[in-house]
Amino acid sequence: MFNWIKTHKLIFALVLVTLGMGVYFYSHKSTPEYTEYRVESGSIRDTLELSGKVTADGVANLRFPAGGLVTYLGAKEGDTVKKWQTLATIDSRQLQKTLEQKLNLYKSQLNTFDDTKDTYQDNLESGDIDDALRRILDRNQFSLENSVKDVEYLDISIKLTRLTSPLAGVLVKAPTQTTGVNVTAGDAWIVVDPSTLYFSADLDETDLKRVKVGQKVEISLDAYPDKKFESSISSIAYAPKETTSGTVYEIKLALPTSDLADLRLGLNGSATIILTEKTDVPRLPSSALTFEGTKSSVYVKNGDKYEEKEIEVGIENDGYVEIIKGLSPNDQVYSQKSQ
Repeated sequence: MFNWIKTHKLIFALVLVTLGMGVYFYSHKSTPEYTEYRVESGSIRDTLELSGKVTADGVANLRFPAGGLVTYLGAKEGDTVKKWQTLATIDSRQLQKTLEQKLNLYKSQLNTFDDTKDTYQDNLESGDIDDALRRILDRNQFSLENSVKDVEYLDISIKLTRLTSPLAGVLVKAPTQTTGVNVTAGDAWIVVDPSTLYFSADLDETDLKRVKVGQKVEISLDAYPDKKFESSISSIAYAPKETTSGTVYEIKLALPTSDLADLRLGLNGSATIILTEKTDVPRLPSSALTFEGTKSSVYVKNGDKYEEKEIEVGIENDGYVEIIKGLSPNDQVYSQKSQ
């Protein structure tokens, strides 16, 4: 009997403890907690971020029309070069000999041409030229013209054994650093004018209507993560280019002249285009608002109660939201903490 009473008392005590814990947790769960915020005046802006890289307008990609043995190097990779400076030459001895041969043939053909004219001088003066004579004269004329063209062609070929830079800049690539090696027609010397460096970014066609020339831009480069380069949109390409992600347009962003010495071709980074910027407007941290579809709201305190209030918002960026209607600076609002 005693054990039965003791057992039931224990069960009763456990029930009371369970009920008490349930009441405790229910009461705390049903009473939400709130975080307090104050509407402040500040700046806010709408931005568009694009990826891109540093490139240049002044780039010369130079090749020999035909391969050959390199006999002279006027600059090596990394050297500063002047406009029309010779970068390299290839062996032209065979061309020189061929040119001499063609010059001799030209002189011989010129003599033949003069001899033919002398032979038929009377006919030429009297105008007594039949079809047979006309063909003889034409053949001599054509042969002479062809010999002249052979000489001109070889002269051009010899000139093309010398590679010169059409612009002043830096030789950023050369296929060889020594003479005495053969290069092919595909080997290139690349010269870049550092003063023409700019940041190139691809703009998706869906954002084209939001962007215009002259808008302010902040450029961040992976090589200089702690530095912002102030710029603006210089131009927007008229013709699109196809990429794996769709149709895009190149936008050019000027780089500060004072920073060009530290920049290099191909540096990767991002460009933040400032579409709209407002100052001294009411704003709140995004975490202070509740968003449901197109509806935005906050909680305000009315006595001991928290009441939801719908507001109108504008730009949202950098963790802040612009308040257009429903709140004023210094108003206190509340956000319900997650349970």
